[in-house]
Amino acid sequence: MVLIRSVVAAFIASACALSGGAPAHVGAGACKPCHKVQFESWSASAHAKLKPVLDCEACHGPGSEYKAVRIMKDPAAAKKAGLLMPDKAQCATCHGKKKVSPMTDAMFAKVHAHKKKG
Repeated sequence: MVLIRSVVAAFIASACALSGGAPAHVGAGACKPCHKVQFESWSASAHAKLKPVLDCEACHGPGSEYKAVRIMKDPAAAKKAGLLMPDKAQCATCHGKKKVSPMTDAMFAKVHAHKKKG
């Protein structure tokens, strides 16, 4: 978990150097209004029960720069503003270490629920 945070922090620090300001954490509650399905799924997960909590921003980066609806509706703009889209390699920085179960394709597919498309 510490390694995930350090990798995310390094990425964000490099983005901050370009933008001139440090993104701030806004909390999972700021994500909930637009991402209800994901929030409810995450709330029932082991990540939500950890101390400290592994919330949305632990995986997706601090949300202050990408939380605005106009930015989130444009995936490229959201990523440019600091939104991270974690992959299995990022999850594996904790999963498979110590007492944390290894990350599998099936587990990664169920990280949190998503709205059905269509």
